[in-house]
Amino acid sequence: QIISLTEKKLFNYMLIEASGVSEPSQIAPLFDLCDDEHDPDDPEADHDHDGKVQLGEVARLDTCITVVDSAEFYSNLATMKTYEQGETVGTIAELMMEQVEFSNVVVVNKGDLVSEDQKADIIGKIVLLNPKAKVIESVHSKVNVMEILNTHLFNAEDHREEFWMEATKVAEQEKIEANELECCEKSIAKDGKKCCKSKSKDGKLINSGLSQVQLDVAAGTNTKDRKITRHEARFGITSFIYQARRPFHPGRLPDLFLEPYFSEVVEEDEEDKMSEEEKLVVLQKLQEDAAAKQVKRTEAMGQLLRSKGFLWIATSHDIIGGWQQAGNVMSVQAESPWMCETREMWEDTPSAEQI
Repeated sequence: QIISLTEKKLFNYMLIEASGVSEPSQIAPLFDLCDDEHDPDDPEADHDHDGKVQLGEVARLDTCITVVDSAEFYSNLATMKTYEQGETVGTIAELMMEQVEFSNVVVVNKGDLVSEDQKADIIGKIVLLNPKAKVIESVHSKVNVMEILNTHLFNAEDHREEFWMEATKVAEQEKIEANELECCEKSIAKDGKKCCKSKSKDGKLINSGLSQVQLDVAAGTNTKDRKITRHEARFGITSFIYQARRPFHPGRLPDLFLEPYFSEVVEEDEEDKMSEEEKLVVLQKLQEDAAAKQVKRTEAMGQLLRSKGFLWIATSHDIIGGWQQAGNVMSVQAESPWMCETREMWEDTPSAEQI
């Protein structure tokens, strides 16, 4: 449709409103140009543009915008409700996080329905999720159109890596290795761990000898020059990275951390067997359980808005575990083999050195 509209030469810009449960990360690649050579006789080749105009040849993706409903922000963050879009099934909390993380502009709408403190808290959380996004406040979705059209803010390269991956690189570059004491060296050789903890000179890197926690990370910033934002000062909003060269215990992780503090959504196969009345009862019970765990979690560790990354389980050395948490919802799933297990896929390729 976009290609046919461009052929009419009537429009300078097109503002496309996707459905509320659309994932922008799935829409943006449609504008990428495919320069790969395909074998027309290969039935497995996934292409349908041979001889046709590609979308990226006639249109440029300028900006990805997410509208956040201030009045529903906290309920969406805490909800256990799920959505279904084609073959994709997920939770509303995860969807909201992903939409904010991918956007170039976030419109915080219905600001008149929340207090100033609530609005500042919401904006602070958005800035933490996506430090690069431009945040615009609005009422009744009224904004200056020039702030969302022809901004040239979208850059596909910015989305090759997620915020936490960029932040990991920054943390790795900025950490200062502490001088290890002789007792630590001896204890490492004897017991496999240090007899003392170490901190970097700025106090931001905590190293127990078995794991590291890098505090106060922000992608693309130099922590020496970075000033504390008013959101951090007022609400204590910050971020950290946990790294360890040892696996998690397959029993202690769920028993001591996952189960007491987070909830899992009902499996799709189980939900398909339920009537609508049964689904409502299960959702209500799940929501009550999640609310109780949220109180317990907040008391134990404060508000944990978002966490994601890779996971290593002691009973599964060859498979990457995927860790995704948004609000009350936690998902830990098997992803794919570790890169070292699939060397034939990347050795002798341009990406080999980076990997």
